[in-house]
Amino acid sequence: MRVGWSATLICDPATRDAPDGIGVYTRELVAAYKRCDDVVPVPVVMGSYAARRAPPGAIVLPHAAEMSAAMSVATGLDVRGALRLSKNIDVYHATDYRIPRLRRTPVCATLFDAIPLSHPEWANPRMRGLKNVALRRSAQWADRVIAISQAMVPELVEHYGIEPSRITVTPLGVDAHWFEREPAATIDAMRARFGLAPDYLLFVGTLQPRKNVARILEAFARMPAHLVAGRQLVIAGKAGWRTDDLVATLRGSANAGRVRWLDYVDAGDMRALYQGAAAFIFPSLYEGFGLPVLEAFASGVPVVTSTTTSLPEVAGDAALLVDPTDIDALAAAMTSVIADSALSSRLREAGLARARQFTWARCARETVAVLRSLL
Repeated sequence: MRVGWSATLICDPATRDAPDGIGVYTRELVAAYKRCDDVVPVPVVMGSYAARRAPPGAIVLPHAAEMSAAMSVATGLDVRGALRLSKNIDVYHATDYRIPRLRRTPVCATLFDAIPLSHPEWANPRMRGLKNVALRRSAQWADRVIAISQAMVPELVEHYGIEPSRITVTPLGVDAHWFEREPAATIDAMRARFGLAPDYLLFVGTLQPRKNVARILEAFARMPAHLVAGRQLVIAGKAGWRTDDLVATLRGSANAGRVRWLDYVDAGDMRALYQGAAAFIFPSLYEGFGLPVLEAFASGVPVVTSTTTSLPEVAGDAALLVDPTDIDALAAAMTSVIADSALSSRLREAGLARARQFTWARCARETVAVLRSLL
């Protein structure tokens, strides 16, 4: 089975070297496809800009995704290059919201969440209204839709107008390298390079309003002084949109030495960064899946996360779950995971066991079954 897949995100210099959750999903899923004997993944790139960095054997569609979607919405016609695509692939998997109109070729689209439609105030504001129109319309071009958690199914039904019968849930995975232990010397070197104290509390993720980082800062300030003396809160993630006030707060807090904002952290340092933490704090307001929770589990770090959207589904009973809007409850959970060594040990063991249930091989196997059902 020849599977066309959205390679644009992997080729774009703006996202290629610092992939978000969608980029990780695309990269890991395609790597898993390549290990399947009966699957031939064929990269498809949209637009001349990304095409300059297209992988070998890629099929290039001439227009960028936004223009392509707008033209198809306006004219009802397929994307330019659809005929050529139909001769080279059996099914198309849109892994990154770039869903082309292809009436000659079955299309499956992974829709990670409904944030641009359900919470436009959290999304990139640039041309948001027009983007949302194109997003709703292009979602209807998919013959089958993949959700990455059960929690997202009603969101996709409500905001994209997708019939539940067209949706299949395939959970994400966590790569085996996250389970590998870093030598103590490597963790010490990483801490020295970033100026980190031992046993810090860690958050990882792009700074966005829904990530709830401002409340993490407030909760950290409310923890007992004797527990946080000499301890740091470490924020690892590049600044996203609508975060000017948060960035100013982080820079101000950094001057006091208790909060360290590392901005973007290279992938080569991430495993040591996780493993050096005393706890991982991820009280997000909304997640389609919450991959950093699995990465922390696999790294052997106790986790505090939210009772919202997909996070209880992913975490199971392996994390402390809190109302992410309740700062006192968040501070209490952060305190408990630091002060109670028995609780911390239990969460570490439970997290490792939980993470082992989610693999990219399983994700690929279930995804291939969905794609095959379209043939």
